[in-house]
Amino acid sequence: MTVYQVMDNLKSFILDAVKEAHLTTKNNEGKIPSVILGYLDPLDSEKDEKEDFPYIIIRYMDDQSEGDSSNLKLKLIFGVYSEDFLGWVDVLHLFELVKIAILKRPVFDFYTIDKPIKSSIPEEQPYPYFYGFMDLNLTIPQIQVEGV
Repeated sequence: MTVYQVMDNLKSFILDAVKEAHLTTKNNEGKIPSVILGYLDPLDSEKDEKEDFPYIIIRYMDDQSEGDSSNLKLKLIFGVYSEDFLGWVDVLHLFELVKIAILKRPVFDFYTIDKPIKSSIPEEQPYPYFYGFMDLNLTIPQIQVEGV
């Protein structure tokens, strides 16, 4: 399984974990967080930045091969929009939904999410946007070269 396939599989898992989290948007509507691999799409001039929120980005950080397995580091970036200064609570809620889902099932078909799972919310937040980060360490199978 490639790193991209692991990330894509984790995306589906996280989407399922947060499917009941309807967070308020700028239009005062409930929206399930988007789960995105890598980076947000660049905004076009007619699109309001607030439309991207809420979201969870799964970002590749690095990986290292050792023996029969590889260690993969991913960073989850949580972003919410909140006009009531309580956006940090929404970020914390998303943290907990994802952590609970992982702790219930840390072993997947081709990879394992290892402890510790580290989460943080920076002190400074660019109101009305609120952000948080979660660091995940995964163990994945070593890529095998065929014919060797």
